Amino acid sequence: MLEAVMTYLILGLGLLGLASLYRAFRGPTATDRIVSMNMIVTLVVVYILLFSYLDGNYDFFDVALVFILSAFISTVAILKFLREGRLF
Repeated sequence: MLEAVMTYLILGLGLLGLASLYRAFRGPTATDRIVSMNMIVTLVVVYILLFSYLDGNYDFFDVALVFILSAFISTVAILKFLREGRLF
């Protein structure tokens, strides 16, 4: 039962990923592109966590944590660059 729910969850997240990719390419502003790229990174982290749960291998939790932290830092850097025109 849980595997069936996880399968539908993976398919739904795939559709959300495709919608985010569409917004990343067609977004009229830079803010739309940044939000969609954050959504894609979040979906990748959720995929990592789901597949590690389904596989029973919990070693990838650290990878997901580092990935999401680096995505947060890069988002803050991009937003600062767009606001001020420089990083430092």
